[in-house]
Amino acid sequence: MHKTTLNPSRLTRHCQEQVGQPRIAEVTEGVFIATGYDLANTILIRTNEGHVVVDVSMNPERATRVRQDLEAAAGKAPIRAIIYTHSHVDHVGGAEAWAEVGTEIWGTEALTGHFFKQYGAFRQAEALRASRQFGNHVPLSVLPCSGLGRKADIELTLKTMAFLIPTHTFSGNVSFSVGGVDFELVEAHGETHDHLFVWLPGKDALLCADLYYHSFPNLYSIRGSSPRPLRDWIRSLDRMRRLRPAFLLPSHTQPVVGKDLINRQLTDYRDGIQWVYTATVRGANAGKTLEALAEGVALPPHLRAQTALDELYGQIDWSVRAAYTNELGWFDGAAQALYPLLVEEQARRVVEMGGGLDAVLKKAEAALRGGYEMGMEAEFKWALYLIRLVQDGWAEGLSGGERKRVKALQVAALRGLGKSVINTNGRGYLLQRALELEDKAPLSDPVLGAAFVEAIPIPLLLDVMVVRLIPERCMDVHMCAIYVIGSFQYFITIRRGICEIILGREPLPGTPEPVGIFNTSEAVFRKIALKQISPAVAVASGQASVEGDLMAFVRMGLMFERGA
Repeated sequence: MHKTTLNPSRLTRHCQEQVGQPRIAEVTEGVFIATGYDLANTILIRTNEGHVVVDVSMNPERATRVRQDLEAAAGKAPIRAIIYTHSHVDHVGGAEAWAEVGTEIWGTEALTGHFFKQYGAFRQAEALRASRQFGNHVPLSVLPCSGLGRKADIELTLKTMAFLIPTHTFSGNVSFSVGGVDFELVEAHGETHDHLFVWLPGKDALLCADLYYHSFPNLYSIRGSSPRPLRDWIRSLDRMRRLRPAFLLPSHTQPVVGKDLINRQLTDYRDGIQWVYTATVRGANAGKTLEALAEGVALPPHLRAQTALDELYGQIDWSVRAAYTNELGWFDGAAQALYPLLVEEQARRVVEMGGGLDAVLKKAEAALRGGYEMGMEAEFKWALYLIRLVQDGWAEGLSGGERKRVKALQVAALRGLGKSVINTNGRGYLLQRALELEDKAPLSDPVLGAAFVEAIPIPLLLDVMVVRLIPERCMDVHMCAIYVIGSFQYFITIRRGICEIILGREPLPGTPEPVGIFNTSEAVFRKIALKQISPAVAVASGQASVEGDLMAFVRMGLMFERGA
């Protein structure tokens, strides 16, 4: 059994012990950590020539308070350097609140590309799922923390984040000194492919970022992410163990002090990851299905007993699915999975087998009563399964009363299940979704702040433009236009439901004669791509120009979702 359904008081205790109220601690001389202020910790190293700051909160508002309190404890001094441990926004979004003239900003060579990739073609899906994962509108009384830190403020962060591009990057490792303190930055992949840890040899202190924190690691993020390199994560933990630090300062949850305790914690952590990975591989090689593996893989008793491996943030069955699909893809070897019934047809047949629509909904109602009256988590899962059958089988065709009944059942089941799990990501997701269905958590497009918009690479926006084409509006269209964006020229071709974008002065063979040239600056194109201004307004206001068939450009624009 996974440890995702422990008594919810375990979650409350974890939030109190491992997150807690905002506080500053001097872990060892000159090394300060701020916990409880944000989803991620901020660490400040005091030197004779100024401060070095590791991870800078997720937005300037939160970073400003962190800075005030850290400087109150460590003293005010020039900010000599900022170190990003990786590209997740909770570690980089508050940089502007710390950076000064001459502040060096360090990160791996891969960091900037990975940061912006999060805001590419899947931006809307990831933003919505992130708001659910972090339980954006779920009250603190039900979701007291985000597992690893203070609850995230996604909406404020998207509007105000102030990520600054690193001034110094490296691959492998790099060493430097500031004010008599030696710093070693080591590229160490794990939660991301751009990850690093910081070793302070003179202080025997290891700043491990997200390679270790007090929860089973998030080997797969339900908000959506590229595959996390589990074997690299294990190797990174082994590199840290070899250092034998006396002080371990993670970027989430509380520091760990003492060589022996740190060694045990890091060893158990890497063993937990390896256990899940190797059990998944062994099961796959034995012919087990993905579902059987997700249900069956669990930590052995000696690891399950470690509270640092409780499934409060990462979850084992999600991790198994990720490990399997990362290596083998979606097909798990079950022959029937290759050619299944259509989802709607399968759902209708199962509902009919269960006595029909009304009978199945009554079974869902009975399951909910069992869930709430007897505290049976399985009954909430059963209710959600039955409700999904109805939704899949009758996406259209339910009466108004039936739709209302189904929605009420779904809300009750999501809320019951959500309150029964201690994994904060799963709990937040379920409870946020329930609020959405009740119209208590308004959905909106993510709004990006001006500073962030100015830094987005144009090629990333063009990748998004490709997927914003509406195929139904152009299945019989073959046309091309030239877009001059800043100093670069692109041939944008629509060909029977496909958008093709080619950089250069010459089109590909078979490209039709361009209908004209759309000319604008990079800054204005960013605003167009992010729905902050329409192409028509850009032209009318003189921020863009069109040479050629204006009406052809208008027709072309109508083939895209607004913002492309």
